[in-house]
Amino acid sequence: MFLHEKTYNLDDLTEFNTHVHTTFSRCASREMNPLDIVKTAEKAGIKVLAMTDHNYPHKKGELVPQRLQILDEIKNYETDMKILVGAELSSYDIGKFADEIETDMALDWRLYTTNHYHQDYWIHPEEKTARSYCNHMLAIMDKVIDSGRADAFAHPFMAKYLGDYFDDFRIVTASFTDNEIGDIMTKANEKEITWELNVPAIFGDPVFHNRYFNIGKEVGVVFNIGTDAHKLKDIDVKQFIPELKKILY
Repeated sequence: MFLHEKTYNLDDLTEFNTHVHTTFSRCASREMNPLDIVKTAEKAGIKVLAMTDHNYPHKKGELVPQRLQILDEIKNYETDMKILVGAELSSYDIGKFADEIETDMALDWRLYTTNHYHQDYWIHPEEKTARSYCNHMLAIMDKVIDSGRADAFAHPFMAKYLGDYFDDFRIVTASFTDNEIGDIMTKANEKEITWELNVPAIFGDPVFHNRYFNIGKEVGVVFNIGTDAHKLKDIDVKQFIPELKKILY
């Protein structure tokens, strides 16, 4: 689901933040209650906000009542901002999903992660090599695209969570070929799946993300910026734009 016309002008994308966690995510600060998130986003000039909490295989079905609770908490606040209550969903192995498809389809925004290798339920390839992890991530993304479940990919290709397996996790992202990145982007583009410019991931692996951004431009994908906010101070997209421009342009 494309939320806007294709643009590679980062200033245009500051009106969108499609990756924000609430207190329903155990990793988020206690200040991240839905109403304060909405107020903070509105003050930052955001026009489209997506709240995207995590899901887990042992908590199947909880996202739908959680979405209703978030909507109830913000229902009396008047705003022109478009608010999407979705989730950062997990595909933890090739063709394996942490929730039923009916749950996914009841959400406003389906942001899929394919690389949370730090989670104890996440499946790893048998061989712990950079190429094995590249192949594994690509195969997971391929099945997510085929499933029709996703609106966007969260921090795609990111390897930060493999720090326990490599002296420098960037060896993994460096192992993706341009053709591999371009091919999976092309396939996702045909299904109107957006690619995230994840702020923490970009800052943690700038060389790869410059390549990722430029391949995306060449392929013609749609990008959204997600700040992956766990604190209110990280909701405003504009504050990150000067540094993002240095890295991506």
